Amino acid sequence: MENADQLQTVDEMVKGFGPEKAVEVTMDILRRMNQNDLAEQLENKHKTGPTAEHTKASLYSLEFSIRLKNKLKQDYEKVLVGNSERGRRKNLTDIYTNLYVVENETGGIVNEHEVRQIESSGNRFAATDTQIQCNDIFKAQHDKARQNRKVLTLGIAGVGKTISVNKFILDWAEGKEHQDIVFVFPIPFRRLNLIKQECSLMELLHSCFFSGPDKLPSLPEGDGKVMFIFDGLDECRFPLRFDENDGFTDVDQKTTVSNIVTNLIERHLVSSALIWITSRPAAASLIPRDYVDLVTEVRGFNEEQREQYFKNNIDSLEGAENIIRHIRKYRSLYIMCHIPVFCWISLTVLQPLLAQKNNEKNPTTLTGMYTNFLLFQQQQMKNKYRDDPKPQVSAKSFDHFFLKLGKLAIQQLQKGHLIFYKEDLEECELDINEGSVNCGLCTQIFQEEEAVTARSAYSFIHLSVQEFLAALYVFFINKDKKANPFREFRKKLPVTFRGNSIFHLHKDAIKKALQSKNGHLDLFLRFLLGLSLESNQSYLKELLPTLQLKSENVKDTVDYIKKKIEEEKSVEKTINLFHCLNELKDDFVEEIQKNLSSGNISAQNLSSAQWSGLVFVLMMSEETQEKFELWKYGRSVEALMRLVLVIKNTRRALLHNCNLTAQSCESLSSVLQSSDSILVELDLSKNDLRDSGVKLLSDGLKSANCQLEILRLHSCNLTAESCGSLLLALQSSNSVLRELDLSYNDLKDSGVKLLFDGLKSPKCQLEILSHEL
Repeated sequence: MENADQLQTVDEMVKGFGPEKAVEVTMDILRRMNQNDLAEQLENKHKTGPTAEHTKASLYSLEFSIRLKNKLKQDYEKVLVGNSERGRRKNLTDIYTNLYVVENETGGIVNEHEVRQIESSGNRFAATDTQIQCNDIFKAQHDKARQNRKVLTLGIAGVGKTISVNKFILDWAEGKEHQDIVFVFPIPFRRLNLIKQECSLMELLHSCFFSGPDKLPSLPEGDGKVMFIFDGLDECRFPLRFDENDGFTDVDQKTTVSNIVTNLIERHLVSSALIWITSRPAAASLIPRDYVDLVTEVRGFNEEQREQYFKNNIDSLEGAENIIRHIRKYRSLYIMCHIPVFCWISLTVLQPLLAQKNNEKNPTTLTGMYTNFLLFQQQQMKNKYRDDPKPQVSAKSFDHFFLKLGKLAIQQLQKGHLIFYKEDLEECELDINEGSVNCGLCTQIFQEEEAVTARSAYSFIHLSVQEFLAALYVFFINKDKKANPFREFRKKLPVTFRGNSIFHLHKDAIKKALQSKNGHLDLFLRFLLGLSLESNQSYLKELLPTLQLKSENVKDTVDYIKKKIEEEKSVEKTINLFHCLNELKDDFVEEIQKNLSSGNISAQNLSSAQWSGLVFVLMMSEETQEKFELWKYGRSVEALMRLVLVIKNTRRALLHNCNLTAQSCESLSSVLQSSDSILVELDLSKNDLRDSGVKLLSDGLKSANCQLEILRLHSCNLTAESCGSLLLALQSSNSVLRELDLSYNDLKDSGVKLLFDGLKSPKCQLEILSHEL
């Protein structure tokens, strides 16, 4: 706090000076403190109005700005790696890995389970994505007339939104970026949740950021001098009523936290401020789109960034490469490593295991990975109390602690809650003052947020950890108490007739998961099934020593899943069912992969389940995400309809000469209009599409979501009518089409003329047009 201490005496030093001398002395102090940017700000401000009051206000702003920078630098320069008892604090700049962030103008709501989003659409890194650095989102762009004032950044849980915010704050506090901003105030929603009493904006800022009796008298005027960062909109526990806003402007007026936030966003309060809000996609609609200048999306790690993360966070290059090699073998693990927090879990589990020679217990499934993650925490606990004659936690209490956490997890999962409070923990007999909660394990599984009040908020470090513990609890009560939480028991019936066997539990859980519209039980279901495997039983015995285990026959469960795959019409739901088969280590998917590689796939002989399996295998393939050729699997409209999700998930769809008709174009148009399609090139040559088919495709080309750059319609029985449809698409402001092939169609001179008229439109992006007769 050396700089701040120096500035605290500035007001006394210049008390006897006039404005000119006061500024001169202060600027000299600032320069000697290497605060050249602040000195320049003071000089510029003084030139516009050299009054004593103006100078005093400037001095106060500069003093509090430096105090704030020093506080934020202390708070954000280091992050904890490992648990609170045995972990190390490392410099954020040393371990920070750049994230893949894009401009995303959809502003829409995504209600699907986040893991389902990842797996149904691969990495979702499209060639037409406009990448943007977090430090640039508030900078005025050369092709835009004005600066973005309010930015909403979306991203699924654990994808890196908060770490991006932290890096932005640290860069400002260290004087590296955005020095034109005088104050940056990071106030997470989980902190705002805990403030129940009314307060003014200035009181809120002082209590959060400035210790001591001196209070920040006012906020500086001028565009973009103050920035508010509201992290975690999805964790907001108070209503944001924009339609009921009273539009107050007084920073010293007492009101509710909700009123402060909404008036800041609506620009009634501190109208010149910059606002940055982060959120999971499902909560994006809480902020009306009219109040947001730019939407960005954090997509997590691309392939290169995944590998860089392990290299940044492991001292040994060989150790990092061993982890990367292991994860790449198992597609379900590799896809999940798109999420930074899963990379951290994988590193925690695999680093010690892969260091052992001839270790055959390296996890290959999500269930195995998460079981080992909890085992690692358990071992850390044992190491801590190994030499303690009076350990705070016995093996039995540790066992019970896991189950209490699991009970909390399943209760809150059913309510849809990610944040819990003391009363929620107490309901599950979790005492926050008990040794087992403060032993260091809890800080790995939970994040605890100290707020300006005495109340604390808790959450699992990631939704997937909550889902795993929920599955662990349900599995335990079924084994130990023969209970099945998914069905209402008729208590008069004998236990054997109550449907409490492991198969009945699986069957009811599968039904419940399939009934969910957004897939919120998908990952829970995978964990529950995986815990029944014999290969995971040894892990469970270590984790829950009191659990009486026996090998389970999961054949009935496997057969039931295959039956549901045959019946299920939703491709997204069947994909999760195939992941369930993977967790159960069934060879159904493996057989399809073998047939695929040997060229034995024949469309005429595939059952409905095998079609679904083929979709699953292709969507998990890195090769298919780059290029998909329909003719390899079937030359028919039926084959296209079955594989349309694969087409949405590839960059290049080569569908030429596949006996397609206009009927196919309706599905392809939907693909082009989908917000998560990555399709950039579409080849439909030598298919009988006719003008009616092209009209449907043109509707897709006009969509704001369409990313198609290359469209080939060579020899598709088209006339001049198709040129009219395509003309409207080319003149659309949304079209990004660069290359269009219409060769060997009966376009006539009138059709070609229409196309050339379209090329004259300033909105047309077309660079190559082929129309040979």
